[in-house]
Amino acid sequence: MKNDIRRSFEKIKAEEGLKQSTRESVLNKLNEKPKPRRNFQRLSLAVAAAAFLLFIGAGSFQIYFSESSYIDMDVNPSIELSVNRFDRVIRMSAYNKDGKEVLSELNLKHKSYKDAVALILKKIKEKGYLKQNGMISVTVQGKDREKASEIKTLQTEIDQCISEHGGRQNVEVYAVSKRLKKKSHHLNVTPAKYLAIKELQKVDQTATVEKCRDHSISEIKDYTKQCEEGHENSHGNSQDRQQGGHHGSGGHHGEH
Repeated sequence: MKNDIRRSFEKIKAEEGLKQSTRESVLNKLNEKPKPRRNFQRLSLAVAAAAFLLFIGAGSFQIYFSESSYIDMDVNPSIELSVNRFDRVIRMSAYNKDGKEVLSELNLKHKSYKDAVALILKKIKEKGYLKQNGMISVTVQGKDREKASEIKTLQTEIDQCISEHGGRQNVEVYAVSKRLKKKSHHLNVTPAKYLAIKELQKVDQTATVEKCRDHSISEIKDYTKQCEEGHENSHGNSQDRQQGGHHGSGGHHGEH
């Protein structure tokens, strides 16, 4: 009997000892510091993930705000739209006072270039710049594939806007080279106006960019036509005088 009681107490003590050792083992595990290697691996993964997200974000930002093509409009307000590869307007600028006035009343950023052109034409119409039989000149500078698509879209959009407003304007939409765009931009005029001035200079050597800057393309082309007609008339009169002189001289010799 005594032996049984002793064994029972010993068993209880053994169980208490087991509990105590187990408790100490668990506490030691909880208080044990993580291994540096595992911490380093976790930190490396976190840094790599953050760097990847930053790279993706920065890359997307750079792609979105990179110009893919340029659309220049000239009515007399002269305006440039910088377009990204997603066909969104990311920058706008004006070449003259009229262009600045138009842009100051419009919010075109992040709109599709199609919508931007429609809004510009509407505002130009409201301000009275779209005159009957006037000229709307639009140029596109960019990659060949993009230019072809944009030119077709712009031509359709402009024709539609004009028909909606009951206007009658001469519209020209065409592509220009990067070199021409750079030259005109340096002189702070649209490519279309630059080309119109170059044509005028062929018949009027006194014409300069500064003199023509604030004139519409319609006015420049009309003046060019007048100069050409004036040269033709002058050339014709000169020939008539020469022919008349020859006839007189011949008659005089005949009399002798």
